[in-house]
Amino acid sequence: MIAASQSAHATTYKDVNLGGVNLSAWCQKTHGKAFKAKLIKKNAGGWTCEQSAGNRRPIFVGKACKLQYGSRSYKAKALNWNNPYSWRCIGRKAVVTMRGVNLTPWCKKVYGNAFKAKLIEKNAGGWTCEQSAGNRRPILVSKACKLQYGNRAYKAKALNWNDPYSWKCLLR
Repeated sequence: MIAASQSAHATTYKDVNLGGVNLSAWCQKTHGKAFKAKLIKKNAGGWTCEQSAGNRRPIFVGKACKLQYGSRSYKAKALNWNNPYSWRCIGRKAVVTMRGVNLTPWCKKVYGNAFKAKLIEKNAGGWTCEQSAGNRRPILVSKACKLQYGNRAYKAKALNWNDPYSWKCLLR
C-alpha cells in the first residue's frame, strides 16, 4: 500500500552559480556607451560606473546579472567580499525534497512476505503491517523511507494527520 503517491512532492529551490557578471555592459546599457565599470575600492562593493573621475554612477550588480542572464538570474552574490572579482550571478533550480512512501515493501522485509501495509484507521497513524486481522505489527514510516530512498531519506512526515495518504519522505 502506498501511503502517498509517488508523484506527490513539495518543491524547494537550490541556488545555482550561473557565472560571472559583465559590469561594463550594464554601465553602458544603463548610463550610455561612454561609461564603463571602474574599481575604486579594493572589495566587492568597490565598483562604480564611470565616464570620468567626476562623473560616476552607482552599479547595481543584481540588475547587471538580470541583463546578462535574463530571468534565470535572481540575485548577485560576492563569494568573497575582499575580492572585487568574486561577483557571481545566482539562479535557482527546483529540487524535489519530499516524496511519497510505499509501506508494503518495508512490512515484507521486516515481518515476512505474508505481511502488507493496511489502513485500519482513517488518519496518518492508522497504518499497520498486517498478515491477518489478528496478526498486526507496527510500521515505522521513517524506516520505510530509508528502505525506499536509502540514505537520502532523513525523516518521515505526515503533512496532514487527518489524511493517511499525506506521508512524505524528506530527502537530502
